[in-house]
Amino acid sequence: VAGDSVEFVITGIDIARIGVGNILSDAGTDLRPAMKKKFKAKIIVMEDLSVPIIHGSQVLMHMHCLDKPAVISKLISKVDKKSGNEVPHPRVVTGGTTATVEMKLKEKVCLETYGECRSLGRFALRRGGDTVAVGIIESL
Repeated sequence: VAGDSVEFVITGIDIARIGVGNILSDAGTDLRPAMKKKFKAKIIVMEDLSVPIIHGSQVLMHMHCLDKPAVISKLISKVDKKSGNEVPHPRVVTGGTTATVEMKLKEKVCLETYGECRSLGRFALRRGGDTVAVGIIESL
């Protein structure tokens, strides 16, 4: 089951090619999780955010055992705190806001939507040592 921890022995592979964050899957291409650099996610921005999130914000994405540099490439929408209505294409996302964003990673990583696999579909965004948002992957 995805997200479970197991112990196993692998032979015939150089130990230098195995590291933290590696994912073991079936050899069949239809069963392998996707290796992607870009995805759409719903994020909840932390209340105490001092610098708002804008298009092009650079963050560090923490997911399962990985931490990878990422850029928020597009602000798709945010939910207005007072009215609860969705605001398309906002200029900034401030603390305590829920938003839908498009993110780009510097390199491909194993991703799945939150609906397909909860452990591979959730992440945290950090900047300057502080957690700025938490989120789930909506689509790849």
